[in-house]
Amino acid sequence: MHFRSMLFVDLPETKQDPEWEQEVLDQMEMLKANHPGKIVESAVLGLYLGQLVNVQTIFGRELTNVVYKAMERFYCGTEDPRYLQFEDKTEEYQTDFEKKVDCVVMPDGRIKEIDSYSIWHKFIIKDGMVFQKEAGPLKHPKRTKKAKKMKALLGYPRKKLYASFEEFVEDYGGRKNEATGQYGEWYNPDSVYDWYSIGGRWPEMFLVKQDCMEYSYGERESMDEDAHPAPEGYRWVACARKKDIQWDAMRQWRNQQAEKHFHELEEMFQSGQVNPNSLFHITEDGIYRWGQQVYRKDQTLQEFLEKFGIPASWKYPISVCGIFIDEAYYSEYDSVYDEELRKWVPLCWQEAMDNHIDDADENTVFVGIDYHM
Repeated sequence: MHFRSMLFVDLPETKQDPEWEQEVLDQMEMLKANHPGKIVESAVLGLYLGQLVNVQTIFGRELTNVVYKAMERFYCGTEDPRYLQFEDKTEEYQTDFEKKVDCVVMPDGRIKEIDSYSIWHKFIIKDGMVFQKEAGPLKHPKRTKKAKKMKALLGYPRKKLYASFEEFVEDYGGRKNEATGQYGEWYNPDSVYDWYSIGGRWPEMFLVKQDCMEYSYGERESMDEDAHPAPEGYRWVACARKKDIQWDAMRQWRNQQAEKHFHELEEMFQSGQVNPNSLFHITEDGIYRWGQQVYRKDQTLQEFLEKFGIPASWKYPISVCGIFIDEAYYSEYDSVYDEELRKWVPLCWQEAMDNHIDDADENTVFVGIDYHM
């Protein structure tokens, strides 16, 4: 799943470098010229173009390195020893090593565990014989020619499959802690994501004025302003300093767009007509999209704006599922301890977000992060 989040970082003031910006623009134009009409179709080309867009400004270039260093702490696959802890699984591995397992004798005489990666998704053991798992058009177990060349070996001591206990542990993805002699796994207790991109699926994170010099579009595949319409005199960006973000203009624009959408849905419901290419579905009680109700019969504009616009109770017109600040990650799923109730209760996330933004210095850079886990 993808999660819309924010990262707060510090970045020294940057200066414009026209030569650098022109060089990046030239590379972008060359990429488009060499692959006409293929950028949208190719994930690799789109990724490369997004990276160029992200560093087109000096601000974006310098920020990218800062973001990488800040996000490494939360990467589930980090190999930085500062963020890793060791989980001892020696006893668990030893128990598994002593087990007896069902195996298959391959045509060349090698013995493989039926659950090994190269076997389990292709063959099964049934009634003491080897069957191909999904054979023929019916996709059912069958004694195919390949299967008949194999022999089932039930209850075979696993330790006979390996030259040593260490080899078994390594085959199962474990590691030896050289400092303690234990066997187990290194892991990051603070892991949040397996990959991320700056902006990503949500490039329209912040609204800044056109004359703002310090911003980044993030890793989006175009700098075309028409693809990301904004109020006149403004532009949507993925990264900017807190002091440059136009919160009031953001609120007004979001609510204007939500109001426009409300009237479109209202007219659609009243007419009963839906564009055949759209994903909307009209019922007696409203309009649905992807199984979610997006318009309710007799719904007022104010009710719609409270749900799909920017509610008046929000101090800042933005909503994310989490915020990375320094060495901590704050999430909408966090809880707080209620002294009166004497139990943990859900955090009021929107209020928490407003407080985090309030506490940030005016020069702090807010980065829109699309992370996956």
